Amino acid sequence: MKAILDIAALLLASLAPLCAAETSPIQILDRTVIFTHTSTDPKDPANTSGYNLGPSIALLPDGRLMAAWFSSPSEGAESQRIVQAFSSDQGRTWDKTTVLQDIARKADFDPALFVAGKETFLFFSAFDPQIDIYFRRSSDSAKTWTEPVKINQPNHTTRSNGIQLSTGELLVPLHTRGTKAGGVMKSRDGGKTWTRFGAVANPEGQGGEPSIAETNSGKIHMMLRTKDGQLWRSISADKGETWSAAEKTGLTATSSASHLLCNRDGTLVLTYNPGPTPLRFPLLMRTSRDEGTTWSEPTLLADRPAKVGGWSICYPALTELPDGTIVAVWAQIKGSPGELYGDIHAARIVLKK
Repeated sequence: MKAILDIAALLLASLAPLCAAETSPIQILDRTVIFTHTSTDPKDPANTSGYNLGPSIALLPDGRLMAAWFSSPSEGAESQRIVQAFSSDQGRTWDKTTVLQDIARKADFDPALFVAGKETFLFFSAFDPQIDIYFRRSSDSAKTWTEPVKINQPNHTTRSNGIQLSTGELLVPLHTRGTKAGGVMKSRDGGKTWTRFGAVANPEGQGGEPSIAETNSGKIHMMLRTKDGQLWRSISADKGETWSAAEKTGLTATSSASHLLCNRDGTLVLTYNPGPTPLRFPLLMRTSRDEGTTWSEPTLLADRPAKVGGWSICYPALTELPDGTIVAVWAQIKGSPGELYGDIHAARIVLKK
């Protein structure tokens, strides 16, 4: 009973206005389901789309939204592939899911989309058993793609969306599989070549699955996943080439990926799981108007649909529409003995002035 009370107390603490500068300006317009699992049995050979995780989202040059995630009977299966869905009405509805990427006899995972001008980039990882990073690009809003190109960054993976900097350079977050240190790949030539910078971690050597955003001051902020019960942050003042020592944000968090976005008016938008570890629910959203010094009170973006059953509401991603609406995607996972499945959900959000 004491353990249950302790967990409840931690959950309440995570919902309190820790480091809060203002009440939440976040308003949820609506929620929808992009994709629903096809099977709940991870051992079923016909189950190709039961487990769905790691969504990414981008606003394409033609105005459509694109979401991509990896899908398989269970995480790491040889048949694991990356699938996609599109929305032509700003995320209100989504069309039929199709296969985007599937390397034979390799498990494709962690797609990371972003748009730079008229170019759309897809980064992803694949393993069997070595992990490699690949990227593809499209010049026609994801209608056709180049063949996958392997990037020579062994033992690294991407996870969160890349960004185009105010200088025009491209920056993609990545992390080391072994040490979990966060870093970036940078391109100064429109994605033809990439150079890795940074190995950011907390004092325990943890800094996995980073998410990055450039603020109006020109600084790059990086949020880091750790196992010590909170999010850590690092800042670059030279467009991602060097990084400050990781510091605590004061935001309690489980060991799971978060996502950071800087919108057009310079507001940082963060979505994450508050914990405690190992709980990956609920999914919260906060904003900061002072570059992460203080954060608004949290808004509940999504929660588990039932109080029992091994649920995870996790791995969010964000993008912004031309009118300022933010579209979020995340995975809703159910894992219990003999039962494993995951669905991809979305929501549209506005920030009140």
